[in-house]
Amino acid sequence: MIWLTSILAGIGALTIATLNVRRSHRRGKTLVCEIVRCLLIFAAIILFWRPESTLNRDDRRPRRLVVMVDHSQSMSTVDSDSNTGHQTPERISRLETAQRITEDPRWKQLDRRWELTIKKLFEEHPSESDLGGAIDRVISNEDVTACVLLSDGDWNSGASPLGVVQDLAIQEGRRFSLQSVAIGRPTRLPDLELYGVSCPTIAVEDKPLRLPFTVANWFPESRTAMVQMRVDGAVEQEQQVTIASGKRFDGSMQWTATGEGQHSIEISVVVAEGESDATNNQSAHQVDVRPESLRVLIVESKPRWEFRYLRNALIRDPGIEVSTLLFHPTLETVGGGGSDYLESFPNSVAELAEYDVIFLGDVGTGEHGLSEAHCQLLAGTVAEQATGIVLMPGPDGRQSELSATKIESLTPVVFDDSSRSSAGAASLAESTGKFALTESGRSSLLTQLSDQPADNWKLWQSLPGFQWFASATRGKTGSEVLAVHADAANQFGRLPLLVTRRYGAGKVLWMATDSAWRWRMGVEDKYHYRFWGQVIRWMAYGRNMAVGESMRLIYQPETPTVASSLSLRASVMTSSGEPSSEESVELTIEAPDQSRQIIRLTSSPGDWGTFVGETSFSQTGLHGVTLQHPSENETLKTQILVQGRAVEAIGRPARIDVMNDLARLGHGQAFQPNQVDSLVELLNSQLDQNQQTQTIRLWQHPLILLGMVAGLSLFWVLRKWAGAL
Repeated sequence: MIWLTSILAGIGALTIATLNVRRSHRRGKTLVCEIVRCLLIFAAIILFWRPESTLNRDDRRPRRLVVMVDHSQSMSTVDSDSNTGHQTPERISRLETAQRITEDPRWKQLDRRWELTIKKLFEEHPSESDLGGAIDRVISNEDVTACVLLSDGDWNSGASPLGVVQDLAIQEGRRFSLQSVAIGRPTRLPDLELYGVSCPTIAVEDKPLRLPFTVANWFPESRTAMVQMRVDGAVEQEQQVTIASGKRFDGSMQWTATGEGQHSIEISVVVAEGESDATNNQSAHQVDVRPESLRVLIVESKPRWEFRYLRNALIRDPGIEVSTLLFHPTLETVGGGGSDYLESFPNSVAELAEYDVIFLGDVGTGEHGLSEAHCQLLAGTVAEQATGIVLMPGPDGRQSELSATKIESLTPVVFDDSSRSSAGAASLAESTGKFALTESGRSSLLTQLSDQPADNWKLWQSLPGFQWFASATRGKTGSEVLAVHADAANQFGRLPLLVTRRYGAGKVLWMATDSAWRWRMGVEDKYHYRFWGQVIRWMAYGRNMAVGESMRLIYQPETPTVASSLSLRASVMTSSGEPSSEESVELTIEAPDQSRQIIRLTSSPGDWGTFVGETSFSQTGLHGVTLQHPSENETLKTQILVQGRAVEAIGRPARIDVMNDLARLGHGQAFQPNQVDSLVELLNSQLDQNQQTQTIRLWQHPLILLGMVAGLSLFWVLRKWAGAL
């Protein structure tokens, strides 16, 4: 309707002007005045249409171009056989290829408006490559219009470079572009790689120490590898394995820890001819061998078969001291009658914290069970004193009474309330249930009943089953399901049977059935006690990392790396056995260069005698740690082995996909090493596309507005001249 309004306004202006001229006695002067009036009206009509004018201006300002060259250790891989303009392809390192690209004469064709800067990344610390952080620093701290990244796309620290570039693209918009040149081959070089070595820092004297390992074969053909275990420099065991091309071998070494004190253990693969990287063929560890002294408390209602076989097996173990407590519903008194039976449940932190592991069977609340105070004490001891707890419900369903107490918070599963009291009993009355290991269960040390990891899951399938199980719908968030029911399932999947989780500083294991004693059929304690022995030592391991007369020190991770955070937790008791009430304790760390660091651990909430803090290390090697009792003349000393960060690996495939995605997210393109001319052409065209386009809004332009004011003034003067006033 704008055009119709404009036409009507124009016709109206001409009509009025014509009538004014005809009626006027001074037609000449009136005609001049009306012409100016019509011109002003027509100008207003034109401005009402909001006219604009567009001008293209060539931007001749200089632009900053940064070529980032990756100097990390992985760039030492000699697998680049693409020429960069040379006549004959040759096998050179990735870094040499990148340097040849920067020296290529075709860069001279770059537009003079580009200010070219070459920046070397990770030259000082090639073993650490935070690729995302390096890109962020270059783009954020410098006035950069375009970047070119020469890299293999590999990194070993910091955030993902893909996320960093994506965030920068959102912040900067189209003001910068990132081009990538992927260097290296997408396949691995011939190599034997050792990884997955798991070695505890503490071992029990005269007990076997099992060290799992994995060897991968990256040769194009099958290879026979010799795996060695050295203890204090001497070869303790050798194992020869044959691995197909592109496959891996999962095995284990076993050493009976003899002699108290520190021992060095090294698992290594003898370097094969033609290996591209010999630095990934060994894994070294420090192990502190100690005599075993564990305390276990078993709390049960009725002395069912699992209770009897487990108690007898623990009593036969010389490294374990067993205490037992029975809340038998048909007996008037609590206890049991034997020398290892308690007369009552421990009523203080000091008494309960003496136990490394607590088995809680089919025990409820009330007169023949635990009180609310006992439940709070149990949960607090697990969380604060790193005591482990095994929850093993029974067919009577008495443990379900604990759902209204503090015990519910540490339970790792969500129960099916409809069948909680006697879960699963009816459905399995005429059939036998079986365990099925999950993916986590197959790799867990708790479920390793066979010395050969590859045969372990078959062994679990062959174990005698169970007639009853406590029905839980699923594991809680943060828990780890190790075994599920082989047949029974619900909307969440197969029903969980063996679940673990961390609760504060302690560990929790939930066992849905009390039929593990049936695993003894024909083999005695071979599988039954091996399983429970592994559970007990796994739970007690953390709290026994450093133990004194009245102090414990727990740290995570147990083998920290340089610059990573180490959490510390100290449990301190007084000489009278009560938790320390001091506000803090002092811990001194002596580095290998004799420098010292003093850390103050602060008291955690509650009357538990625990003190927490954290630190980090700047050096590798053994660090001496001394914990000073805050109120008594006692110290606790231990050592912590600090390892270097994971270094950039030589011989791994170039991350071509990462380089392509970096260019896509950075509004750029990905190039091959021999496409320097195409890269330069793209950069030059980017400048041509950067012409400044200027849009002039005539209806808002100051000169136009000034002209309208001048025209109105002229019209006013002409009206006086024509004698209109």
